[in-house]
Parts: sequence; C-alpha cells; structure tokens
Amino acid sequence: MALRRALLNLRPRALTSGWAGMATAAAPPDGPISVASRMIDITVVIEGVRHRVKGKIGHTLAQALADSSIPLVAESCPIISMKKGPDTHVSLPPSVIAMMPEMNDEDEWFLGDIAESPSMKSSRMASTVTLNRELDGMVCAIQPNRPFRSL
Repeated sequence: MALRRALLNLRPRALTSGWAGMATAAAPPDGPISVASRMIDITVVIEGVRHRVKGKIGHTLAQALADSSIPLVAESCPIISMKKGPDTHVSLPPSVIAMMPEMNDEDEWFLGDIAESPSMKSSRMASTVTLNRELDGMVCAIQPNRPFRSL
C-alpha cells in the first residue's frame, strides 16, 4: 500500500463516515496543489504597450520579468550587478507601494543610481517587489534606466 501511494504520488486522506456508516476517504481540505495556484498574473506596460506576464509567488518581480517568454519584457530587465542579478526601475500603483516596507538607504541609493528619473512616491527596483497572492492582477510600468557607463 505504501509502495502504491509512493508510485502514484497520492496523499493519505483521513477517513470519514459516509453513507450508511461506511468509511470513505475525505478530499484534502485545500484541494490539489497545482502550478497555476502558485502563479499570478502581472500586466507590464512598456512604452504604452501592455504585456501579460506570469510570476511565481515568492519570487521577485525582477525574476518574473527576466524569465518572461516575451523578448521585449525579458530585455527590459538586464543584469545590473553580480549581487542583485536582473533588475530594472518600475513604477507601481499606490496600493502596491502601501503594502511594501519603506525603502532603506541602500535601496534609495541603488534606485537613484540606476533609474533615469525616479519618483520616490511610486518608483522601486523590481528586485525589491516580492510576488504574493495580493499582487495578482497588478499593473506596473517599466521606466527607463540610465545608460551603462564603462571605464
């Protein structure tokens, strides 16, 4: 029985009293876990054009943008540094900004260094936005970054 459960990847279910006192297996309380239940939809606006992107809950917005199958969206999130990885300047709605913690000095410095024209009210770096269920359906705009300078 244990081997069958392992081979079929079944979860053990609690027995409950069914019709006429017969024992039946109860469904799991939260239902089956699927990939779709761990993904959220994000609408990304780049130069006035809307793109729909999927992101995994627990990942950052920068990871969702970089992993996008839409080339324009993926290219808009370049690798900024070895420490931070892919990142870009995004403009977020006030409802999302209200859910986020205040920016610390390092975040403000990084935003000021990378963003072309940051607005402290609505601007954040995409790597500071952690995706969760409350952000499902969020709309964000990708703002221009400063051109890279080489030495």
